[in-house]
Parts: sequence; C-alpha cells; structure tokens
Amino acid sequence: MPMLFGLLRRRFCFSVVVVLLGCAAVASAQAVIVDNNNSFNTEGVFSVLSGSWSTGSSAAGHWESDYRYASAGGTVTSAEWRPDLPQEGSYTVSVYYPAGSNRAPDAPFTVYHDSGSTTVYVDQRVNGGMWYSLGTYDFAPGTGGYVTISDTASSGTVIADAVQFDYVNVVYDPPAFRGFWIDAFGTGFKSASQIDTMISRALAGGYNALVPEVLAFKDTSASDNGHGAYWKSSIIPWAPVVTTSFDPLAYMCQKAHQNGLQVHAWLVTYRVSSSWPPSGNGTLASHPEWLTVRDSDIGTITDVGGHYILDPGSPEAQDYIISSIQELVTNYEIDGINLDYIRYTYSDAGYPTDLNYENSSLARFNRIYGRTGVPDYDDNQWSDFRRRTINELVRRCRAEIPAITGNPRQPLAFTADLICTGGAPVTFSSSGAYSSYFQNWKGWLENGWLDAGMTMNYKDDREPSHYTWYRSWIDAAVSYSGDRHVYCGQANYLNSMANSIIQLQYVYNAGAEGSMNYCYTSTVDADDDGYGETDWSWYPYVGANLFTGIAPIPEMPWRDPTLATEGTLWGRITDYDTGNPVDDATVEVDGVGSVKTDGNGYYVVTLIPATQVGTEYEVTADGDGYADEITESVTVSAGSLARLDLELGIPGVPFDFNGDRIVGLDDVPWFVYCLSGPGYEYTSPGHFCVTGDGNGDQKVDMTDFALFQQVYQSE
Repeated sequence: MPMLFGLLRRRFCFSVVVVLLGCAAVASAQAVIVDNNNSFNTEGVFSVLSGSWSTGSSAAGHWESDYRYASAGGTVTSAEWRPDLPQEGSYTVSVYYPAGSNRAPDAPFTVYHDSGSTTVYVDQRVNGGMWYSLGTYDFAPGTGGYVTISDTASSGTVIADAVQFDYVNVVYDPPAFRGFWIDAFGTGFKSASQIDTMISRALAGGYNALVPEVLAFKDTSASDNGHGAYWKSSIIPWAPVVTTSFDPLAYMCQKAHQNGLQVHAWLVTYRVSSSWPPSGNGTLASHPEWLTVRDSDIGTITDVGGHYILDPGSPEAQDYIISSIQELVTNYEIDGINLDYIRYTYSDAGYPTDLNYENSSLARFNRIYGRTGVPDYDDNQWSDFRRRTINELVRRCRAEIPAITGNPRQPLAFTADLICTGGAPVTFSSSGAYSSYFQNWKGWLENGWLDAGMTMNYKDDREPSHYTWYRSWIDAAVSYSGDRHVYCGQANYLNSMANSIIQLQYVYNAGAEGSMNYCYTSTVDADDDGYGETDWSWYPYVGANLFTGIAPIPEMPWRDPTLATEGTLWGRITDYDTGNPVDDATVEVDGVGSVKTDGNGYYVVTLIPATQVGTEYEVTADGDGYADEITESVTVSAGSLARLDLELGIPGVPFDFNGDRIVGLDDVPWFVYCLSGPGYEYTSPGHFCVTGDGNGDQKVDMTDFALFQQVYQSE
C-alpha cells in the first residue's frame, strides 16, 4: 500500500493557537517515546551512530532530564532513535527539543518507514518545548522503523532529544484533489532537501498533489530565477539547478510517489523570455517569426508586456510546445500536465513579427476567411479566430497526452489554469477570460478537452465584493464542468488562515472535486496588506482544520474503458501530392458533428458515444480547393483514443460516384444516369458524369459500360 503520510493524524491540541505552534508536550497513551537517555526508554533504544555528542540540561524545553547536541560543520555526527512498535499501522512521528537562537535552521531528521525514507529539515530555533510533527508514516511492528539525525545542517547547533511515534486510526475522506502550486521563483524544488521538506509539509497539511512550475521561461539564466526547464530536457535549456547528477522533476516524482502524492507538471505555455534573443535557446532564437506582438508593434521583434511570446496560431510554435509536453510525458512518471497562461495576455496582441511569415495567425486568418490587410484588435471575426488558436492547442493536447502509452502513470490528467477576473457574469461570453484573453475555458470543459479545470479565483474574503465574486465563480465553474472535474484555485496569500479555510470549505460544499492553493511559499496575508507572507504553520493548520482524513484523488471515469460511455478520435489531414498538412479542412464524424483542422492538419473529436468493444463510425474529410471528399470507417472504443489519418487530393477512382473508392451497386444508378447516346460529350472537367468516363473520351457510352463491368464489385 503506498504511503499516505500526513494525510491524517490524531491531535491532542485544543485551541487554534496551539495548533499553529504544534502539539503541546502531552504523550498519547498509544505513543512510543524514545528519549536520548536510555534510562527512560522501555520501548526503544537511542544510539550514537558516529561522532561525539555532548550532553546538556541547562536549556529550557527539553524532554526528561537532558538532551544531546553537536555543532554543524564538523566531523559527521549522527544518532538514531529506534522504537519497538506494538502493531502495524500509521504513526505520526514527532520530535522534541529545546529551541534557541543559536540552533540549526535546518536540522536533518530522516524517517525510515515501510516505503523508504523521508528527510525533514527542522528549524530548531523555533517550536521548542513541544512535539513537532515530521508527518505520518506507515510502519511494520517491531524495530524495523527508526529516525536518524546528523549534524549536517547549514549552521548552528543540532539538538538530539526525544522522538515520539504516535499510532493513528486511519479515516478516509471522500475523494478530492488537494493540491498547491509551487512557483519556479522561490523555494520548493531547487534541491533534494527543498523537495523533501516540501513533501513533509504537504503531508502535514493533508494534501495529495503537488503542481510544480517546471517551465516558466523557455530560456535560461546564470542565476536561478525561474528560467529554464526543471527537468533534463533536450528541447529547452536547463534551469541552473539541473545538473547531470540532479534532476528536480525526477527526484520529486520518486519521493512524492513514495509518499502517496501525485505530481502534475505545470508549464507556462507561450512565454519565451524577458529579453531577445532567448539565452540558451538556439531554436527559438533562429525563429523570431514564431513570436507575436501587439498591433502597434506589427512587423517588429519586441516584447508583449515585458515578455516575448509565441504566436498561438503558428503551427510551428504549436509543434514546439507540444514537443516539450511529449518529452515530459514520455520520460517522466508524472501524473498530469497543467498548462498556464494558455491564453492571450493582451486583447490587442496576436499580430506577426514578420509580415512575410505564411503561417502566422494573421496569415492563416486572411487565408481561411478570404480577407486581406490587418484587422483591428476588436474585429469580431479576428477575436473568434484568436480564441480558435488557443482551442487548437488545448484540443490537440487532449489527444497527444494519452497517445503516449509507455508512461506507467497513464491515464495522466490534463488540466489548465482558468482566468476568473471579477465576478462570474450571467453569460460566459461576457467574461474577461472569453472576451479579453480569448480563453474559452467553459468550452474546454464542455467539449471534454480537459480532465479538470483549475480556476485562478484569487479573492480576499475581507473585501465584500471579493467575497461575492469568489463564490460566484465557484458556482459557475461547477455548473460548467459537466462530466469533467473542477479543482478550484484559492489564494491563501490574500487571506488569513481562518479565511482560507472558509473559502476552501465553500469549494467542497459547492460540489467541486478538488481545490488548489496559490501558493506553496506564500501561505498567508499576515499583516492584511494584500501581499502574501511565508508562514509554514499553514500546513499543520489546514491539516488540523480541514484536510483531516485521507482523501484519494478523484477517478476519471471517462478515461476508464470499463466505465466510460464515450471515446475520442483524432488524426491528421494532409495533401496527397505534397504531404503537407491541410489547414481548415472539415472532418465530420457521422451523427456526432464536425471540426476544423488546425495549421498542422490535426483534428480531434471528443465525446463520441462508444461501447467498450467499439462502435463503428463513418468519417468524412473535405477541404476547400479539393475536389474529392474522403470517407473512411473507424472503430471508436469507450475510454480510448482512436486515430485516423486521411489524405485529400487523391486521384478519383473511375466509376466511383459515391466516393467510397469501391465500384459497386451504389454506383450503378449514377452510371446509368450518365450513360448517353453517341456524340454527347462532357467538356467540363468538373462535371459529375466525368467519373463515368473510363476511357477519357469525354463521353459516357457503351465502351465505358464494358469497362464498368470489368471493375464492378458485386455486393
């Protein structure tokens, strides 16, 4: 059974103040305590493993008669607390020590449990004189589990006093996604120790999902300021902390999964860099035409609001983004992909840097709609097209992610971060997300392109208008979600801890399947100034006041062939002669509906009614400038992904009037209709009856009838 650390604990604290600081020095009747002085131990042993530990008793706040201490930075000194546990189960592991200003800020305690080991770094300058939780872990009975400490802290004095193993009875809460975003600009996943600490805090808070920002910018920098890929990418330059010996994402996945936590990779979609050319990214530096600018900067290479941005409608830019997602899904055992900034950042953006680039959003727009020139930024048709370009990437991800079958964590969840400015309007088309940022996330949920939407609903409950707006968006998102999930984002950085709990509780009362906090480090607005501060006590606080039991991640029944009632069909439409993709072709699934291809020729049709054994559908592709429609049959299975690639412009089959590429009974009436007397010619090459002209003499006569009989296939 995977470890479910920290998702449940029994507490012996009776006030909010005590919960914030940690539980007071009261031992449970079911607790096993191992002190540094073995004369007090009846169910365990303390051992010095290496080095020399001094014994002290003068500092206030220690357990029993004394404690051990060692200075950081010398010869490695380590010690161990090994309990004799009476039964198998989950135990909350807590440490006791006297705090002081000269103590280590990061004393490393390592818990060895059923699923491996977890290192928790404790700031021993604070929270002394109480049982301070390291999280909840599963242990076998006996002496197989234990805790160690060493003096390998960054500075100060490391204290080794007492460790408590407190048995807990496991209680399960209803399924819920309990996650938080971890931005790339602060602490969180820049080292193994940061990741270990983050996981321990997540467990203490009862969370079950981590959403790290593994890509904020597609360039790199000398300092670790959030630029570069936080994985070993072959496409995007590495962030400075990524080395041949340390891969943050790989390490996080390993440790999180050992502890029963999911990892969803968070990527900022279109943002490239803050300067040009992008440092370390030769691919994008050589393709400035893939960028987009605001209308006033058309034809120049410049930033959009301080950042260089990829053109959402460029098929080459779309392919570049997809390639990074494919790399993550292929090489890392992540549990999901989370796209951020999947929108335009300014309503007057979307214009090309290079007016001669034939695949810019503008060039595609003019080609598809038969227009010329440059549309105003508030042109309705132009706005619709820009919404379409964002839709194209979301829709394609819906197919590309599950198409990679080698990841053992499949089915991976596909989520996106959703704009929720102001309050929810009566109609979604009136929202800022739809009208200003061209993000039709209501449609993404309704079309089944997302597995879940993560609303960015950042409101301060102390403001009356925010109080109302926050709840209106949760109600709206739940109503839009249909059969998909909504994980409502909440801003603990804008609220007190108590108000964050109130906001989160509303999420679940409204029927959402989960919640997200923004963000890991900015946990509370402690001084009511609207700016978040870091207060790590948020994690035990939310674990004590809301996330008190173990909550499994909600299932995705639409991805389970045994439960689903729908399937997905995707593919690519290309030109028969050139092999090039066909933009804006129409693909129709009989009885379901039709979609348009994107600039790379891809189409995706979701919500196709299907059975587990498969349902047969006729699929037709048609494109402007192509004389032939291509009709094929395909089997779509419930909960699965089917692919059908088609070509347009294939030379016609003589006598095949209905386009099924078979000369059969269905073609006989049309051939008879076109059969003419001697001398009647069809001079127009586009005439319908030319299909019956087998010998190319521009008439359909008895000579053609003889040829028809030779190729006719009886039913």
